[in-house]
Amino acid sequence: MSEVTRAPPAALEDERSRQSLRLRRYLMGAGTSLLVAASLFIWHGFDLLPLNIAIGGAALIGFFIVLFYGMFRSGLNLRFRDPSLTSEMIVAAVMTLAYLMYHAAPARDALSLFYPVALLFGVLRLGTARLLALALIALAAHAAVLASTGGLQGAGARASWLQLAALAIVLPWFAVMGGYVNQLRQRLSDSNRRLKKAAERAEEHAIRDVLTGVHNRRYLMTMLQREIARSTRRGAPLSVCMIDMDHFKTINDTHGHAAGDLALKHFAVLASSGLRAGDVFGRFGGEEFMLILPDTEASGAAALAERLRASVEKCYFPGLPAQHRVTVTVGIAAYTKGESSDALTARADGALYRGKHAGRNRIVVLGVESPG
Repeated sequence: MSEVTRAPPAALEDERSRQSLRLRRYLMGAGTSLLVAASLFIWHGFDLLPLNIAIGGAALIGFFIVLFYGMFRSGLNLRFRDPSLTSEMIVAAVMTLAYLMYHAAPARDALSLFYPVALLFGVLRLGTARLLALALIALAAHAAVLASTGGLQGAGARASWLQLAALAIVLPWFAVMGGYVNQLRQRLSDSNRRLKKAAERAEEHAIRDVLTGVHNRRYLMTMLQREIARSTRRGAPLSVCMIDMDHFKTINDTHGHAAGDLALKHFAVLASSGLRAGDVFGRFGGEEFMLILPDTEASGAAALAERLRASVEKCYFPGLPAQHRVTVTVGIAAYTKGESSDALTARADGALYRGKHAGRNRIVVLGVESPG
C-alpha cells in the first residue's frame, strides 16, 4: 500500500487562505462582467445592438462566469501554473468582446473601451511580458473582426484603421504601465514581507536569551503574571522552579568562559526537552533558570525537578573533562491565592538558596529537602 503524503495543517490553512483570496478577486472580475452583460441591453435600447446578440453575449458571459467559478470552487484551478487563472479569464473576455463586435458594428467603438478593462485585472498578477502578449492577442482579435467584416475596406475603412492604430498604441502602453505597476506592487509586497520577518526576529530577540536561545527574564515574568491570573481565575495549581547550576564559577575559572557558555547552552537544551506545551522555561540570569509549570502541584513539580537533576548529574557536558559532572539545585514554590509574581519568585528563590546552603545538588520544596 502506497504511503500518502499529507501537507501539514499550517500549509493547508495557508493554501485555503490563498484560494479564498483568488476567489474574491475572481468575484470582482465576475461583477465587472455582469455590468458588461447589463450594458448590452442598454445598447440594444439605443438600437446599437440586436436583441439576439445582446442575449447571446450575455449568455456567453454567464457561461464563462459559471465555468471559472466552478473551477475555483472545485479546486481545478490549482492544476494550472497560475492558479488565479488571470490570463485565461482575460483571453475569455477578449474573445467575448470579439464575438460581440463581429455581430454588432454600431456598438464596436463602445465595446473597444472594454479591452483595457479586461487587461486591468492582470495588473495585480501578471508581468509586462504576459500583459504585452495578452494585449497583442486583443489587438489581433480586433483586427480579425475588422478584416472579416470588411471594416478595413470601403467607406468606413479610414475610421477602422484609426481605431486599430489607436488600440495598437493604447493596449501595449497599458500593458507596459500595468507591468510596471505590478513590479512596484511586488517590490512593496517583498518589502512588507522583509519588514514583517525583521519585526518577528526583533520580537523573538526581545523575548529570547542571546546565549542559550531559551526565553529571557522579561518574558518569564510576563508569562508568570499571566499564569498567576489564569490560576486565580480557574483555581488551578501553579508551581515555579528556580534552577541553579552548582559551582558554575568554578567552570569559568578552571576551564574558561567558552566552556561555561557551552555548559549553559547544553543545560538549556537538556532542561527544555520533555516539557509540556504549556510549560515555560528560560534563563533568569547568569547560571540561574526558571521553570513555570501551570496546572502542577508542588509534588508534581518536585518529581519533574528530580528527573532533571538526575539527568543532569549523569550527563556529559561538551567542553568539560569527562570526569567533570555538572549538578543543579532546584527551589520550588507553589502559588498561593493573592500572591504576586515577585513574591512567588522570591519564595522559589529562597527555597533554592536553602538547597545551596544545604550542600547543593538537591531539590527543596517548601522547606522539605531531597538530597541528591
